Amino acid sequence: MDFMLGAAGAALLNIGLLGGIMATYIQNMRLIKSYFTMGLVLVASLFIVQNIVIVIFWSNLYTAGPAIKDIVDAAAPYLFAINAAQSAGLAVLLWITRK
Repeated sequence: MDFMLGAAGAALLNIGLLGGIMATYIQNMRLIKSYFTMGLVLVASLFIVQNIVIVIFWSNLYTAGPAIKDIVDAAAPYLFAINAAQSAGLAVLLWITRK
């Protein structure tokens, strides 16, 4: 398995999950005007930015050339594990949020 593609796929999945979470939070923010709901929207937004940056960063590293290929390949399984764990956590959070 190419861990780099898996990591990018997980980051894209995270963006989608966060979009669903943020849509629910925005819906709640319209009903409940509080700092807490605004904070939840802000946190979800920042996580989306983080995942977009991850995809761009690793895409640039992956296409940087053979000089750093070994480093990128060595780091890819760890990035995949981090993104997969984040996907699982966000899936649970989305499920709980939508209940």
